[in-house]
Amino acid sequence: MMILSTQIRTRMLRKGLAVGVIAALLCLSAQGALYTFTGPFQNGGVIPDNSTIGLTDAHTLSGLTTSSRDIILTVNLSGASISDLTGYIRLGNLPSSPFVNLDQYLTDGTTSFSVDLASLRSSNPNDTWTLFFADTSPGIENSLVSWSLDITAVPEPIEWALIIFFSLFAIQRVFSFIRRTRFGSGLAPDEG
Repeated sequence: MMILSTQIRTRMLRKGLAVGVIAALLCLSAQGALYTFTGPFQNGGVIPDNSTIGLTDAHTLSGLTTSSRDIILTVNLSGASISDLTGYIRLGNLPSSPFVNLDQYLTDGTTSFSVDLASLRSSNPNDTWTLFFADTSPGIENSLVSWSLDITAVPEPIEWALIIFFSLFAIQRVFSFIRRTRFGSGLAPDEG
């Protein structure tokens, strides 16, 4: 009789812990999105050769939480003189808007690259994102094929409250189970 009761309690504990873990994992989900831009781009995506005017592509994002955990920019270009390019991505339309210089990623033989925009994590992503490239050397034209922003938002405070609640609930269930099985029966703990 005691073995059966212990088995039932063990199953109940496992089910309770499983529900708590699943609930906690569901609370960890963060709002985010992948935005991919494939054109049509100004000038067919061609970055004017030997021109500081360059190519600009801007998109306004909305509906995200106001702070981000990760922002990954991926750019796909075509052309044989990628090192002729200069570029940046900017968040916002003001002269003081934060930006990330992309020049270090613009090397010949590299037509696709991804950049972690860590310096923009504290900025509100609900704004205009502007990608800019200029080709200031004469020679071969390059083109923008596509670009994307993969934004993962910071979980909302309510999610953290739920995580803490379910964690405390699971801990309480474990201690309650231990107390009932070890001390509540008046029997010595099982050996083995």
